[in-house]
Amino acid sequence: MNFARCQIWLRRLLLTLAGAVWIAILSLPALGLLLAVRGEISWQPGENHAYRVWVIMEQEERGVGWEVKRTASRSVEQVCLQTTVGFWLWRSQGQQTRSSFCECYRHHPDTEMEYLGTCSARGQA
Repeated sequence: MNFARCQIWLRRLLLTLAGAVWIAILSLPALGLLLAVRGEISWQPGENHAYRVWVIMEQEERGVGWEVKRTASRSVEQVCLQTTVGFWLWRSQGQQTRSSFCECYRHHPDTEMEYLGTCSARGQA
């Protein structure tokens, strides 16, 4: 009797996972169309965390660029952000690169953050 319940539960779990994967696959054309129309898709789930994808349509280069920002270190007065940028180019003169850099900022109430420099210069991350 327990084996039958376990088997039913496992079957439901697998069907749910398969359905989620199928919906994700079906949504890819919609995301591609949205990216083509807007030129950029960005999502910021937190204060110092962001994702961005954009279309590159230059005369000599065509492709997609992506950027991820996350908190590398944080204190009461300052925050250091690690940014990773990459490109997927299908038409390009040079090689595809991926770079990562870290920058620190000071918090000011009710104003923009003040740039302090790179993380290595500040002794961070």
